[in-house]
Amino acid sequence: MKTQDVQEHFRVQVPDYPGLMRRLIPFYDQQRVLMRALIPFDRTTPLMVLDLGCGPGLMAAEILSEFPFSRVTLFDLTAEMIHVCKARLAGSDRATYRIGDFRTDDFGGGYDLIIASLSLHHLERAERPAFFRRVHESLLPSGHLIAAEVIVDESPEVRERQYELWQRFMIEQGEDGAAWYQKHLAKDHPIDISIDLGHVAFTGWLHSPRLFLALPQLRYHQRAPGRRLTGEWSRRRLNPERRR
Repeated sequence: MKTQDVQEHFRVQVPDYPGLMRRLIPFYDQQRVLMRALIPFDRTTPLMVLDLGCGPGLMAAEILSEFPFSRVTLFDLTAEMIHVCKARLAGSDRATYRIGDFRTDDFGGGYDLIIASLSLHHLERAERPAFFRRVHESLLPSGHLIAAEVIVDESPEVRERQYELWQRFMIEQGEDGAAWYQKHLAKDHPIDISIDLGHVAFTGWLHSPRLFLALPQLRYHQRAPGRRLTGEWSRRRLNPERRR
């Protein structure tokens, strides 16, 4: 999908973006709770964080609140969305803003943590290996990537059933489920987990044993150059208090 098409896609959604996402995405707010629970740092750590595809800044605001010594760079494709972030975080001297396309533009380096919440599905499959290399290089040693992604099941039958349930959810929220499903097929690039982990392994990541499936699209990676990819799936319930 061309950059200008993605920009226009988000520009028209800016006025009611959080409300729209709650009508389109099951557990939209809960996923941020889970992502924060996966952050493996003490609350007093002076973190350098990149929110990649930051949207309206909800996740960034929560990180700045929960980690009072953190600094967050909010990176997004549209000036309109960055404007919303600036309004949300008005007065914060720990937030910086960058406009760009993370598929092609530089997003800096020296980060302890990179957050990507429902943004990586804009990557085409062929773009993913190079992207993960860039993310890997942007993190400090033993830095972390936490991403909530659009992951589809490898079974066509299960995938079809999941899409049926998703359309039903959107219809129950008053949206046109069939229309949004067609937009998803036309504009998004979801990926199955085995292919995605293969890209991660190829680019030099250590896949943490802490891969939680409390949400099917949530995953966690730890930067560890030169180590072989290992993985273990867990269905443990996440306790947001356990890392504090």
